[in-house]
Amino acid sequence: MSVAKSAGGWYLATQDDVVEASKNVDVFLSSFRQPGIIVPPEEQFINEIHEPRHGQIRRIINATVAHHKSMRVEGFVRDLCNEYLDPILARGHGELISEFIAPVPINVIAYLIGVPRGDWKQFREWSDEVVEGTYPTQYRNERGEGLAGAHPEFCAYVDSLIAERHKEADRPDDLVTRLMYTEVDGKCLTDVEVRSQLVFLIISGNETTRHLIANLTATVVSDPALFATLKADRSLIERAVEESLRIDSPVHVLLRNCEQPTTMFGVEMCPGEKIAFGVASANRDETVYDDPHDFRLDRSNWREHFAFGGGPHICPGASLARLEARVALETFLDRVTHAETEPGWTRRKTPVFWANGPVDLPVRLS
Repeated sequence: MSVAKSAGGWYLATQDDVVEASKNVDVFLSSFRQPGIIVPPEEQFINEIHEPRHGQIRRIINATVAHHKSMRVEGFVRDLCNEYLDPILARGHGELISEFIAPVPINVIAYLIGVPRGDWKQFREWSDEVVEGTYPTQYRNERGEGLAGAHPEFCAYVDSLIAERHKEADRPDDLVTRLMYTEVDGKCLTDVEVRSQLVFLIISGNETTRHLIANLTATVVSDPALFATLKADRSLIERAVEESLRIDSPVHVLLRNCEQPTTMFGVEMCPGEKIAFGVASANRDETVYDDPHDFRLDRSNWREHFAFGGGPHICPGASLARLEARVALETFLDRVTHAETEPGWTRRKTPVFWANGPVDLPVRLS
């Protein structure tokens, strides 16, 4: 059965069902919030905003992180990767996630925002606190309600960036400024909306891209034949990124609220129920992929997967995440002759329930 009853809702397992549901944005609205949690419109992240406002804000975000803008940072990403690999290679061993992989995506998004380099580490800590806490599901934590109540230091910092841009006569060409002053249908975002979407971009770019790079690197390091193949033929790296996204999607489940009564999948789904889009199961659908559980570079449908969502609400940062993963792997293969995980290492999943990525990756390198 492709649609299963789950606690408080339904689980969609096949790719056809997940793709079909993703197109019906008026029926299924993205939300990790617990039932009954109400978030004020200005504080809603882009993924939980109803149409038509969703489309308006998405157009603003797309204008700030579009593919052609993302490509401009490739040299910066490569420099970061080399910088963080240097001390690991000098020692011949290291913990790749904390020392090489995790610093890259948060530094990239902080760079695009215009955050001084000295504050990048703090940005990562704040981002992790939000994702690993109760705010995403409960709109509050033990410190208070709302984003500013639950994470006041993070919000105060972002608000200060917005306030600085208001004062500057010469507006810098960064993500904050573009979010503030890009008009869609004659309207700009309010300062609170800018803060909300900035925080969303920070935490999603940090968390999701980190796990993408980590999953890809762990697979390559653990498979000597794959390592040798990619080192010999760099044209396959783009395929390796897509196959990693498919078989090890950094988000393995997407939660939606049912907004309208529907029998779209042959069962009665009611408003208020949670609908879980099974990204991991959809990406390993045996009716779509040959050998769906194997990592293969020779697939004819190598970019057909649901790792970045689907329909009109596909992840706006997908091109940037792909770029970072490609450059990280290219740099790794450029610099590393031999790699293996430390003896006894076993993969342990991140504690974030919707995410998929290893918490550590200790390796020996030459």
